[in-house]
Amino acid sequence: MRFFAILLFAACAHAAIVEGVVLDEETGNPLARAQVTLTPLPGTKAGATSVRTGARGSFVVLSVVPGWYVLRATRRGYVPAESGQSKPGRPGHAFEVADNRATGFVELHMSHLAAISGTVLDENGIGIPRWPVHIYSARKPMRHIGQTITDDRGDYRIGELDAGTYYLRSGPGHFEDQAPVLATYSKAAVELKDAWPTGISIGQTQPNITIRPVKGPLLTLSGLFLPPPEPGGASLTLITDTGRREIASGNKPQSISIPDVQPGPIELVVTGNDGFGRDCGSYSALTVDKDIISTLRLACNPINPGSVQITGATPQSRLIVRRVDLDGVSETHALGRNELFRPGHWELSVPRGDYFVQSVTNFRQPAPQSGSWYNFLAGSSTSVQVSLSTRVATVSGVVSAQGNPVSGAPVFLVETTTGESWAVRADPVGHYVIGGLGPGTYAIRSSFDIDGIEGFSSKGGTFDVSLGSSTVRQLELYRQ
Repeated sequence: MRFFAILLFAACAHAAIVEGVVLDEETGNPLARAQVTLTPLPGTKAGATSVRTGARGSFVVLSVVPGWYVLRATRRGYVPAESGQSKPGRPGHAFEVADNRATGFVELHMSHLAAISGTVLDENGIGIPRWPVHIYSARKPMRHIGQTITDDRGDYRIGELDAGTYYLRSGPGHFEDQAPVLATYSKAAVELKDAWPTGISIGQTQPNITIRPVKGPLLTLSGLFLPPPEPGGASLTLITDTGRREIASGNKPQSISIPDVQPGPIELVVTGNDGFGRDCGSYSALTVDKDIISTLRLACNPINPGSVQITGATPQSRLIVRRVDLDGVSETHALGRNELFRPGHWELSVPRGDYFVQSVTNFRQPAPQSGSWYNFLAGSSTSVQVSLSTRVATVSGVVSAQGNPVSGAPVFLVETTTGESWAVRADPVGHYVIGGLGPGTYAIRSSFDIDGIEGFSSKGGTFDVSLGSSTVRQLELYRQ
């Protein structure tokens, strides 16, 4: 046993290693249990290696293959950090690992994700306790991303936010005297056009974002709920952009009355089964600005497994799907065989490969695209067609700074119409390649001084890519 231990020690003594420590940027305290990943640049024949920091924040990566790498740390509540980055959230610099020696001691400093705090006030400037507060991304498509409840003094705090711009909004409800209160954006806006957006940067807590809820009439909706009879059953859920609530359930027809509905868009979703193994459901999307009296008919209609057909190429892995409701986006998951798409809005994404997405349609109607996601509406049946093309285009070139190639330079590419984006690293001699592109108009930039795709600007100019083309774009490293 001792003989083998000596051999192991001798092997480690002559292997290249990467070691260091992960620290909290604000306090300088070590961060235990952070995940540290050593990722090779293109051209380095090695795989990514991950380790976790110990109790004192230290880490060691043993037996590293010589080559060029980027070192990255991640931890819940913190912005990912890379070695040699100029500011938190920005790309780090690659470094070379030589044979049989250490790279030196690496310090990675991690900054907290951003937060927004403030107070919900009544008409006299007194904090309203236990009142819901919602947060929405200002980027289109604008979406509900989280919520919290004010404390006993009406204060709230929403953390673990990425840098960006957001809208804060109080929920609808009633004051103690039963006066109805509308959902209200900061500072006191019922309509989005009058709302005050709030911008935050990495590590920042934006304080004193006040919301003053506006009194006003809430609406009442009524009609009939028609579930399948016994042995089946169903439930009816109302979804708004401030949450959801179950309205009715059971297996008998019943009259329904839905009080306290905020004017604006709503979704009514029925889910259930007929008791014999067959699923049923329905989806209704409305924009309401007045009471609806006895006109709603909400049944549980039979639904069939979704049909998703792929033509032109075979994806490298299964498609990714997620449900999108007014109150937010569900967890993504791999598309299952004969998956049942319950009625409502869904999104689909295709894993990247040596092909590009030529089109996505649902019952031959184009699916709207946002970034790498395609939106489609599921009803009693779904027929999605994904057309892939292998006539891919590529963009390649060399990233230089004052005539010298930049090892491991980060390169960002954006399709200007859809917002779909790519981020790659150049190899040790500054050469980059981005493949799997379709025809379109693109913007490209290389820089260590922008905050990834979020900080990308197309001011450097755009260029067109044609079907199956090979475009060469030599890049000068951008510095702010």
